Amino acid sequence: MKKTSKLASLAAVTLLSASVLAACGANGSKSSSSAEQTNLAFPGEVTNDGTAIKGGEFKYALVAASASTGLLIDELVNTTVDEAFSLLVDESMFGWDGDRKLDDSGLAKVDFDLKEKKITVTLNGKDYKWSDGQPFTIDDYIFTIEKMADKGYTGVRFDDRFKNIVGMDDFVAGKADSISGIEKIDDYSVVLHVKEMTPSMMYAGGDVPAYVMPKHIFKDIPVADWEKSEYARATTKFVGLGAFKIKDVVNGESVTFVPNEYYFDGKPKIDSLKMDIVSPDTIVSEMKAGHYDYAEMPTDQLDSFKEASNFKVLGTLASVYEYLSFNLGKYDKDAGKNVMNPDAKMNDVNLRQAMGYALDTKTAGEKLYNGLYHPATSLIISFFGDLHDADLKGYSYDPDKANKLLDEAGYKDVDGDGIREDKNGKPFKISLAARKRTEANEALIQQYLAWWKEVGLNVELYTGRTMELNSFYDTIEANDANIDAYLAGWSTGYDPNPTGLWGPEAQFNYSRFVSDENTKLLKALSSKESFDEKKNLENYKKWQENAEKEAFAIPLFESEKLIAVNNRVKYFDTKYGSASKAQWNKIELTADTGAAEK
Repeated sequence: MKKTSKLASLAAVTLLSASVLAACGANGSKSSSSAEQTNLAFPGEVTNDGTAIKGGEFKYALVAASASTGLLIDELVNTTVDEAFSLLVDESMFGWDGDRKLDDSGLAKVDFDLKEKKITVTLNGKDYKWSDGQPFTIDDYIFTIEKMADKGYTGVRFDDRFKNIVGMDDFVAGKADSISGIEKIDDYSVVLHVKEMTPSMMYAGGDVPAYVMPKHIFKDIPVADWEKSEYARATTKFVGLGAFKIKDVVNGESVTFVPNEYYFDGKPKIDSLKMDIVSPDTIVSEMKAGHYDYAEMPTDQLDSFKEASNFKVLGTLASVYEYLSFNLGKYDKDAGKNVMNPDAKMNDVNLRQAMGYALDTKTAGEKLYNGLYHPATSLIISFFGDLHDADLKGYSYDPDKANKLLDEAGYKDVDGDGIREDKNGKPFKISLAARKRTEANEALIQQYLAWWKEVGLNVELYTGRTMELNSFYDTIEANDANIDAYLAGWSTGYDPNPTGLWGPEAQFNYSRFVSDENTKLLKALSSKESFDEKKNLENYKKWQENAEKEAFAIPLFESEKLIAVNNRVKYFDTKYGSASKAQWNKIELTADTGAAEK
């Protein structure tokens, strides 16, 4: 999952290189080919006065409550903190337009043959180089696909987009020495023969493999050792295709980058970029002091910085949603699928629905997040435009309905203390895991506990407190038996298909929920028939309706993202096309030091 947290909402960006914001208007407005955003509280771009200086160092504040693990290759990265660093030095194969569809602006272009079930990937240039000056060819792309399928691979990115390639099953099983569906044409193009053509292939971060790594380096490193290799981590030996390369590292805290002279999209104009991890508790004072040029700001602190004189606040739709889900089983690694536990405490749909109806997310978003957090009514959030089912009401606050559902399910207050017992009349407690984030989030979680208590549910925090980000995701990924439910986030990327998070084989499906109906509807979303726009809309509507009914996850919030840009930055915009490219080759500074609050 590109977790919004271990893919959790990527602190400033997201999990896959192509997993940035999707193009559409706010509050359910339709997507726009020009990537315009409407109904947002702040503008999407800024141009500051002054003449650009030559070079300079751009100061990037990565606002996060946890440190980096140091991993940088996107084949393994699965936290938003790590990915923010990774996106500066790593690059995926494809570019995309304002409607989040693949185009010819990246390293390679894609051509589809629906009838023959073929994907042709062709490099857009013949003189591309890695950051160490070595040639980049289609062999690097083919090598990456093969190694992602290796038994020693320890990441979570080897998914259906790879398994869909003809011959992959035999290759993984050791029955073949090569993948028969990979047909190299020359040093600059390859044809992928696939089992099924899916609509997600058209989107960035979708069903066409986009990862690429330097074969000349990793061919000598066993796949099982990738995570430990200095070539995969934040070190000066890292080799990538991104706009920058690494100069200095303070482990877990900051990285100083310098321009990659071989960057395919043009060498950045600045001399260097320093990215520091900065606490949400101190970012406002740091920005006002002029210590940073860029930061994603905590929405709950808006009142403290919206009138700042030394930086501009920009707004954009966040490609993220917050949700409540449940521990319902285990992941069978050998079988490569999720397996439900029929005896799981939360394996009662009425109980799960009741927990959703007990929460007043509308009031919470207004009071704690200055109205920049909006109740999410579907697991396909509104920035996906028409694919979002605007007719769904979601789990809007309805404590009477929550009480009724619990009564019907047999959870009743037997001893009159205001807390419900289980169906057998025994004490009933729900253990909840949640990430440690901001003060507003801590207040929100305490309010959740209070709202659940109002309908008679005894919900307590696992370990008695919120958890550090990485520990949180490690624990729920392992399906710790002491956790019954969890509060998490998901960074959606451009591809609306939810299979990667809620599919029967998805490792990011930490709930481990599986049902015949959910699987059937997910398959429909990925069918060739869904290349037809009308059929695609119909299939997405059916999946969303069923997801609401089965309540394996309760959508809680969508949000607006606020970005602060110092007055010495000549120009910056948050438009999707520009944001996806990180626009580093356009960034210029008008002074040697950042402007400070007067």
